[in-house]
Amino acid sequence: MTATSIILAAGRSMRLRPLTDNHPKCLLDMGPKKILDWQLDALKSIGVFDIRVVVGYQKEQIQAHIAEHHPDMAVTYIENPDFETTNTLFSLKRALEDFSDDFYYMNADVVFEQTIIKRLSEHSGGGFLAIDRKQCREEEVKVQVDNTQITAIGKHLNPETSYGEFIGVANFTGDFAKRFRQTVFDTAVEGNEMKFFEYALDAMTDKHDMYAVDITGLPCVEVDFPEDYDYAVQEVLRAFPAVDKA
Repeated sequence: MTATSIILAAGRSMRLRPLTDNHPKCLLDMGPKKILDWQLDALKSIGVFDIRVVVGYQKEQIQAHIAEHHPDMAVTYIENPDFETTNTLFSLKRALEDFSDDFYYMNADVVFEQTIIKRLSEHSGGGFLAIDRKQCREEEVKVQVDNTQITAIGKHLNPETSYGEFIGVANFTGDFAKRFRQTVFDTAVEGNEMKFFEYALDAMTDKHDMYAVDITGLPCVEVDFPEDYDYAVQEVLRAFPAVDKA
């Protein structure tokens, strides 16, 4: 079973200002916890206590919070000092420079119920992406699917022909994880500084083992804009089962 998670938490999150003027997005209040706490507790629910966190903006706050509230986790911090001028593709490249095993992937701004990570943990031997089947907006990371195989991914896809939204949580295992790692290095080059990590997924020439894992109906949202934050607090969190909130 995958035993490590890479969490990308370096960004400044300008679209959420003023909420992020003094705090990184992953430490915004989300009910009784922070966004990051929900993620780490979900990982613990499947036995993952080893995490690699890419930090940048307000990194000291993230490090202090994890040390205080999650002392049971083994944490490796990787800094992206260029977080102002690069995006998640370059953050992930830094995380993979000295790491080549299977890993769970998470954007640090996703609020999701534990069943999602448990569903991903049931799979191995490929790349497994949590997909919410719905009518997507232009801004969302969309996928096109043939049966369960993902054939294309990115914000550039036509919402009308897309299968659903990739919510920013995945499980990369086996040969797929190794091929994806190499593609990240190949694509994180000059000129792509502001590319998102899914650019590397879409660039993979062999996607035969990249699969959509349907999580439709399970509470989740990626918090990019103030309206996303309000929706997360007022709707998504309320739909979590009582066991998550304990």
